Amino acid sequence: MKKISLFLGAALLTLVMASCGSEKSVTSNLPCPDCQATTEVFKYLGQHVATGDRQIQQARSMAANTARKELAAMIEATIKRVVDDYTSEYIDGENSEFKQRVQDISRTVIQQKVNGTPPTCEGTMPGSTPGNTICFACVELTGKSVLDDIASKINDDEKLRTDFEYEKFKKVLEDEMSKL
Repeated sequence: MKKISLFLGAALLTLVMASCGSEKSVTSNLPCPDCQATTEVFKYLGQHVATGDRQIQQARSMAANTARKELAAMIEATIKRVVDDYTSEYIDGENSEFKQRVQDISRTVIQQKVNGTPPTCEGTMPGSTPGNTICFACVELTGKSVLDDIASKINDDEKLRTDFEYEKFKKVLEDEMSKL
């Protein structure tokens, strides 16, 4: 359990560093100006254009769905990079099985958490074309909540628990972070 906790702490640090490097920037004149990732929370701002008043509710829903999809993709990509690097360097023999199992667990956990996430901020602003409205929605997840759920799933899998070596994973994580 201690190895898993250390693994998750290192993975959380990687996730936080990746979210800080996000190219999404939101200026204060847009709705949801606080929708920027922090060292503890991943946030993503989705948008969708409504071409008339009757489509605004649908555009709000689409903006939230876009934000959820992109948030999940960002977290999945970070975990995949770390696991790929770790397994290619340190896990012998069954590395593809280890890698696939961790990625499958992570993907399932992330999708479950993201799908139920309500927007924390919603807003609208006029579009560039008369009659259009741009709808915004911000969704967020704490890195800790995602990693706690992944840890629980890894802890239930005896094979993953025995294959993981924290110190070696930590070195791969530090190498990956030096590239950020």
